[in-house]
Amino acid sequence: MRKNAYTTNCIPLGNFGCEHNNMSVAIQRIMNFWTKYENLNLKITFILISLQLLHLYWLTADVVLHRITGQSYLGLPPELLPLFIVVDYVEIPALVSGITFYLFSIFKHEAHSRKNIIFLILLAIQIIHIFWITDEVLYESLLDSDLVKFPVYLAWTAILIDYMEVPVMIDLFYKVFKAKKNK
Repeated sequence: MRKNAYTTNCIPLGNFGCEHNNMSVAIQRIMNFWTKYENLNLKITFILISLQLLHLYWLTADVVLHRITGQSYLGLPPELLPLFIVVDYVEIPALVSGITFYLFSIFKHEAHSRKNIIFLILLAIQIIHIFWITDEVLYESLLDSDLVKFPVYLAWTAILIDYMEVPVMIDLFYKVFKAKKNK
């Protein structure tokens, strides 16, 4: 039986199949590292994204309800606002971690790949509103001016985008406790 180049040049990649001189060694190592520490990565991703609940609380109680009713319902001293700003910027590593988690889940052809694609899209959309956050927080708070003036409907769209993380949080919560139960 004659072997072709495709079968003879196979470099095993653990759960990811074979590399056929198309994938770099660095990517192989990242994939193997991810597979080895997948449960830890899942927990880190869940914690980072779940911190956004603090941000969503602030957003709802101080921004959304204030805009709708004219009164803030934050119920916290204003001195804690910097904590909420820091938590919001934790969203950047949370997005990197979450997007990586769902990309690898899809790449591994896990069950529920379509659902993972939806969660990946929801996280990718979060990147759009980071510009809005940067403009609003940095320029308005620190420089007392706006870099860009957003129309009201665009600001509400950015706020709605923030809430798209909630289904991802629920999915990650489920996966963390399902992984714990399977051990």
